[in-house]
Amino acid sequence: MISLFILIASTLLTPAEALPCTECDHLISSNVFDGSKQNVQPGDVICLAPRRYKRITLKNLQGTSEQPITIQNCNGQTRIYAQNAFGMKFQNSQHIKLSGTGSDTHEYGIVITTQKGFYLTMESFTSDFEIENIEIRGTNPNGKGAGAGFAGIAAKTSPYEDCTRFLDPNREDWVMKNIHIHDNYIHDIGGEGLYIGHGFYKGRPEPKCKDSRKRYSHSIRGVRIHHNKIANVGYDGIQIKNADRDVKVFKNTILNYGTKNKKAHNEGLFIGEGTTGEFYGNIIDTGTGNGCQIQGLGNIELHNNLFLNAGEHGIYATHGKYVVRLPDGAFDIHNNTILMAHNAGLVLYNEKGGEKRVSQNLILSKKPTKEGCEASFEDNTLSTNLALASSEIIQLKGTGISNHQIVERVQKYLLSNNQLSP
Repeated sequence: MISLFILIASTLLTPAEALPCTECDHLISSNVFDGSKQNVQPGDVICLAPRRYKRITLKNLQGTSEQPITIQNCNGQTRIYAQNAFGMKFQNSQHIKLSGTGSDTHEYGIVITTQKGFYLTMESFTSDFEIENIEIRGTNPNGKGAGAGFAGIAAKTSPYEDCTRFLDPNREDWVMKNIHIHDNYIHDIGGEGLYIGHGFYKGRPEPKCKDSRKRYSHSIRGVRIHHNKIANVGYDGIQIKNADRDVKVFKNTILNYGTKNKKAHNEGLFIGEGTTGEFYGNIIDTGTGNGCQIQGLGNIELHNNLFLNAGEHGIYATHGKYVVRLPDGAFDIHNNTILMAHNAGLVLYNEKGGEKRVSQNLILSKKPTKEGCEASFEDNTLSTNLALASSEIIQLKGTGISNHQIVERVQKYLLSNNQLSP
């Protein structure tokens, strides 16, 4: 009887699926995988076969911090290709890890494509998760035109998903915690590369809720976003909102952002309302909007980043309709390199909040700085001479050297030719 069962089971799967990774406890074979119905336990490994799926919903996965549940490809690359909706969605799941490291022959063992909606979304009270080595692959060059989908990776539970739970202005009823997104490749999509947080930190009536009471989007605490490659996206490269505690965004590369040139949606790095944290070591190269726009709470440290060829300002720190500022929340902007911004290199507005400190930045722009609020400036190196630096950058960009090397060489070049003045 056992032999007959094995024979029947093997005929239902392709050869690759019939021999999943040895560490697999479960194999996804349909578009919906419910952890409660499949008796998934903390520490289990759920495998995706090396084939093409239409789209996948995973829900009710309950791991623990000591024993997270892992979802991974096995025996090759998994492709998810959706035409009419999202690509991959997680709901009501905690302490999980989505990994594309299940094949030694693929850097990105899971590839997600969709023509509509989010490519990968963590929603409906999903928290405590890690996402690694996933390729979000749009089919339209530069994310333009119909069928380019929306944002690459989204992490948020919208208030309208439960209109009774988000009435607390202190945001303690439910908090998204411990999100770790790293080593992913996101390209040629219609919306944001990373879409973190719902926004509307001041709260607002939600159109999808029946009454007019104000709802407050949840906080996100414990954020690590790093070593992601984001290229050719229609909207912001990285948009992060409501991340109000323990946030680090570092060593990401964002190239060719805001390809649709839609205002207020075309920044390289958008540090949005309700956000604090440290943002460093990022390379943000070429886009239609600001290299970085800051509308956060304060207690923001922006340092050691490269902003190259911003279509508007290099760094734009400003106010806005939904901006909230901590009374003593400082803004520290130091050791950044801003080259060839189309407008000003650094713009500071909004007197509210704590101190604004700007130091040891290299800024090369038509107008290095534009100040609309009180701020301290120390040891910054500024230049308005674009011609020599522009020709030097153009020559270097065709040589295959890294952007960091370009910055170092341009800085030395300008200094040696007395084109920089303190």
